[in-house]
Amino acid sequence: MEVANSLNVYFISFTSRQGHDQDNNSYSLIEVHSCDRDNCKGLGTIREKLLLEEYVNSNSFGPNSLSTMSIRPAVFSALVLISLFACQKNTSDFSNSGNFITYRHDLNVGASASDLLNSSRYRSVVVELQYLSDEFKPDSNAVNHFKTFLEQRLNKPDGISVVSSQIKPSNVSFGLDQIKSIEETSRTRFTRGTELAVYILYLNGYYVSDSLVLGAAYRNTSIVVFGKSINDFSGGDSLKRLVFETTVLEHESGHILGLVDEGTPMKSDHRDVANGNHCTNTDCLMYYAVMDGYNSAQYAGGLASVPVIDSACLVDLRANGGK
Repeated sequence: MEVANSLNVYFISFTSRQGHDQDNNSYSLIEVHSCDRDNCKGLGTIREKLLLEEYVNSNSFGPNSLSTMSIRPAVFSALVLISLFACQKNTSDFSNSGNFITYRHDLNVGASASDLLNSSRYRSVVVELQYLSDEFKPDSNAVNHFKTFLEQRLNKPDGISVVSSQIKPSNVSFGLDQIKSIEETSRTRFTRGTELAVYILYLNGYYVSDSLVLGAAYRNTSIVVFGKSINDFSGGDSLKRLVFETTVLEHESGHILGLVDEGTPMKSDHRDVANGNHCTNTDCLMYYAVMDGYNSAQYAGGLASVPVIDSACLVDLRANGGK
């Protein structure tokens, strides 16, 4: 399952000012704001003209279509302006806390696919795992399997690391806004230098709209895992739970890596159009029913082992810079 962001934009404004680094070298800072009829909301700060151009080129301010198991934004219109005024910033906002000086983490799923896969700009990845209760703490075996999966697919010569921490317990069920809010107040690792950061949140509850949703990719570097749903799906069997948890981690990471045809272009036609950005191969990790208990007794009854990415998906990843 992949979930995209929602942003109703009337125009984007950019305000330039001067800044200094730790060595007292000066550089241009460009503050980015999204504005509607009534107010402006800061989206972050970008260094230098090159990063501004990269920011504009990497963001699509046009309509996005609806797809199965996805929430898509409806963007009414966009006009890029160089503004002579600054909108007031809310310092508690996720995008204004200094976290987007060089990289944005609130883009649509798949927007960071090439950055994650290749090593041209980012040579390492750090995965931050946060969980809400010991009962739904990430299984160390699942995490190790997931880390190996990433090492096999991402071209990161300086390595992949995983850090974990517990945060305050929360609700029984969670909607998309609540999930984003938890990340925005709790996430501590962001992209810096040549290290790209990924965030995974383990919840002690269900997705508010559907208790059979096991996990979701909801931003370009963000994944959520629904612990209670995985427990229910595995029927109390610890081995099944391990397999499901590992499968959720790797399936949802496949989405932020741009599979299928969502940030990583297809080299052959293997997208299951009826089921969104999933693979047509029933044995592939990216087959839709891996995460859907409504449609397959094979998966609802428990996976015997973690599915692997099929050859078509592998070709796509390698063509986009992966292994």
